[in-house]
Parts: sequence; structure tokens; C-alpha cells
Amino acid sequence: MSKSKTTNIVRMDWLTNRTPTGRRSATKARKLAQYFALGRGREKEQEIRPQRGQWLDQDGRQCSHEEVLQWVRQQGMSHELTHQFILSVKETELTPEAFNRAMAAGGPLFSEWRLIPHEDTRYPHAHALAFSQQEVHIKSEAFQAWWHGVRQALEREQAAARELQLEQVLEQDRAAALQQEAGLVQEVAVGKRSRSNQLQQEVELVQQPADRAQDGATREQATQLDEQLEAELAETALERTSAQQGWGLEL
Repeated sequence: MSKSKTTNIVRMDWLTNRTPTGRRSATKARKLAQYFALGRGREKEQEIRPQRGQWLDQDGRQCSHEEVLQWVRQQGMSHELTHQFILSVKETELTPEAFNRAMAAGGPLFSEWRLIPHEDTRYPHAHALAFSQQEVHIKSEAFQAWWHGVRQALEREQAAARELQLEQVLEQDRAAALQQEAGLVQEVAVGKRSRSNQLQQEVELVQQPADRAQDGATREQATQLDEQLEAELAETALERTSAQQGWGLEL
């Protein structure tokens, strides 16, 4: 089996869809699809594991694992070769759609595939399966054009993902700063209300003695007025009595 490991970003291997006796078989391709989706081990062990990612076709449509297995069996029985790909990036998390766009950027050399991303590893990467009738030589112009197209697309996706991550970090920082500022404003407002209440209490304490003194002065003035009124009434009564007595003497 010929192998090629061009870079740590884009790799391609291939295998024949034949048994040792020369019969056409899709068994090896099916095992690859099982491993990509469910990891190593026997099928009974694989069946109880969660799927490691979401399958996508060349158009970005989500596919179930059973749909992919059916497609692999059909393609494996009608094509001589199965091609497996690894698309890997470092220090950047790419979405499944980003990996799929990079795969599509290679052009028509591989026009149909199924791709699944793995997010449970140190470096996010994706596996893909495609089929052909003839071996694809890595030194051929067709493969070199495909490889450069995929690699450049991965670099663009990396740059876009990093820019998006930076924007998200800055947005989080802005949100945290606004929240902190809002907290400070609220704290200042609470402090102002507390100080206002304190000043109001101090004013009331200052006013209470004055109010009491004013109340005392008012009561004293009322008493003086009452006494003055009583004196005037008494004087008036005395004058009336004297007048009545004089009027009687003249008669």
C-alpha cells in the first residue's frame, strides 16, 4: 500500500478495495468509517460509545453514521481505491464547516467525500473519505494543486477563527468593563442616597430644639395675651359698674 504524508496539516493515504484473493470488497473502507466515527475496538464496543463528531458530505449536509456506512459500501464496491485524509490545525479550533470548506477548496480532484471532525484530541482535526478508480500520485500536478488549495484554505480558516476568537475575548472584556462600571455607578448612587438620608436626619435633629423653643415661645406669648385680655376685660367691667352707680345717684 502506497502512503504519503505531505505535512502535519494535510495528509492522504489510500488503500485498495480488494481482498487478498482479488475480490472486490468494501470491508476496509467500512472499518475506517467505523474508526473515524466511534474509535478503535470491536463493533460491540464501538456501538456503546458516543459518536466523535458529525458527518458532513461535500455539500455541507449533515449525514447520519448509518447513511455514511451505506455510502461507503456502495463506493467501495464500485471503486478500486479508498482515500483517507487528515486535515489538522494547531492552536486553533475550527468548526466542522470550516474543515469542509477547506476540503472543498481543493477542486475537482476529489468531488465527493464524507468528513467528520474530532474535537476530543489535543489538536482539532478532521478525517475524510473519498474514492477513485486510479491511484493519485502525490507528485502529480493535479494532486499538488489540490493539496495547495486545501492547505491555503486551512490557513485562511485559521486566520478567520483567530480573529473571531480575538473579537469574542475583546467583547467579553468590554462586557465585563461595562458591568463593573454599572456596579460602580450603582454603588455611588447608593452612597449618595445614604448620605442624603444621613443629612436629612442631621437636619431633623437640628430642627427639633428650635421647634421646641418656638413652641415654648408661642405658648408664652399666648399666656401673655390671655393675661392681657383678662386685664382689659376686668377694667371694662369696672368702668361699667362705676357708670351704673353714678347714673343711679343722679336720679
